[in-house]
Amino acid sequence: DQVKIIRSAQFAEDSGPMAHPIRPDSYIEMNNFYTVTVYNKGAEVIRMMHTMLGESGFRAGMDLYFERHDGQAVTCEDFVRAMEDANKIDWTQFRLWYSQAGTPSVK
Repeated sequence: DQVKIIRSAQFAEDSGPMAHPIRPDSYIEMNNFYTVTVYNKGAEVIRMMHTMLGESGFRAGMDLYFERHDGQAVTCEDFVRAMEDANKIDWTQFRLWYSQAGTPSVK
């Protein structure tokens, strides 16, 4: 079901004039922030993290994330950093999923 949403709505948004990153640098109107990109693509990126880290690695990252940030306002960077630190990996390239608009293509 999620794949259908991503393919029908997200790919269209990512290839059109309204394409924007999951984490836009700025916004004009807060209501414009609630888009398929922010919610559905954002959720898929987190699922991708889970797949790459496996259940125990993802859980270790979540535990560290809540230990550090429970009850605080946080950023995508805080979440990714907790995943990196808990699993001793460098996700510099992975962060691009949050800051670049569009759908990556594999060649």
